[in-house]
Amino acid sequence: MKYSKFIVPILFIGLMSCENNNKVITEVNHDDFKTIHSDFKLSSIAIENGVLLEAYKCEEKVNDVENSIPLSWQNVPDGTKSLAVVMYHYPKKDNKTEINSYLLLWGIDPKTTEVPYKMASKGHWFMGGNKDGTAISYTSPCSRGKGKHEYTIALYALSETPATLPKKHSLDVNYNVFMNALDTVNIIDRTTLTFIDSN
Repeated sequence: MKYSKFIVPILFIGLMSCENNNKVITEVNHDDFKTIHSDFKLSSIAIENGVLLEAYKCEEKVNDVENSIPLSWQNVPDGTKSLAVVMYHYPKKDNKTEINSYLLLWGIDPKTTEVPYKMASKGHWFMGGNKDGTAISYTSPCSRGKGKHEYTIALYALSETPATLPKKHSLDVNYNVFMNALDTVNIIDRTTLTFIDSN
């Protein structure tokens, strides 16, 4: 079969437009995962009664980097060799084909019990790109649309750190890269913290 000389440029333009689209099309989610160990819990002083406090919204950007949300957890299950964290939001509410991710952390020692405020990029673990893929950073919720916007933070207890994830901070790690990597190891447990940002 012969191909027109115009196909390659058109395909290239199409790829470029996809790369510039900041909304990720989901490949994997674990929303139906039921926490196995009821005492494995994730919390944050930034969240009160299921609502994100004003002081932690719309953090100031400095070179596209923002202060990260404080997180803490307890009762990591026995056998856990590594922890990972993802924070995400479905911009179309009941449509889970698109997703925005705000925090991607992996390679966390299971003896660790918290990520202090502003410290997500400074611990002994690794971090992926922010929501727009422009910096190694957390992205704080800053919903402009009217109504309630639900966000989920998931903490994973893993059998090991996925070998497919780099042993360094990386902009190449987005939501799908992260989630596909988690599917290569045994997920011992998953606990979540869900909150609302409303206008």
